[in-house]
Amino acid sequence: MDVYMNKLFPIHEIGPGICLVDKDRYVVGMLEAQPINFALRSPKEQEQLINGYANFLNGLNFPVQLLVRSDFLRVDEYLADLKSHEESIEAHLRPSLGDYIQFLRNTVSVNRLVKRRFYIVMFWRSVQTRKHKQTRKLMWDEAESELMRRVDILTQGLKGLGIQVRTLDENATRKFLQASFAQDQGGVPGGKVDWV
Repeated sequence: MDVYMNKLFPIHEIGPGICLVDKDRYVVGMLEAQPINFALRSPKEQEQLINGYANFLNGLNFPVQLLVRSDFLRVDEYLADLKSHEESIEAHLRPSLGDYIQFLRNTVSVNRLVKRRFYIVMFWRSVQTRKHKQTRKLMWDEAESELMRRVDILTQGLKGLGIQVRTLDENATRKFLQASFAQDQGGVPGGKVDWV
């Protein structure tokens, strides 16, 4: 784990969508939410979504933190891959491929392509941990059980709004943490992290 990140957020153990922070012995859980296209909805549907989302948030009995990550996409590798397959494409389609590649290059040179990712971060700390030391295994099992209960609540609440969530696997959790705490704001040149 990155030294800078460990100084800010001393992580002891990482699992799928969950990490144990050693300093205060608390556990953090992470989910990724798939966005919906709000702008394409009718004004009535937008109002219903806003009211439903407000009701959902007000109905939670535990704190959540929302994170929006904006990563500027790089299409150089994609374009190089397309170019490398040019010979395998039928001759009459090659000019169209060249036009498409040029169109993408022009688009990217004028407008930066941004991919936004939405995360929900949950915090949990056992009451017993505050009173006396608990074995790490027992605490991990208890935390995992409690965070899964919360994941179910979040999943069901957001499902009614058309928003799907997924638990990050262990590798995605590690990448999420590294990108969120990297000194260059996202681990990607031009990346940006906004905590809500």
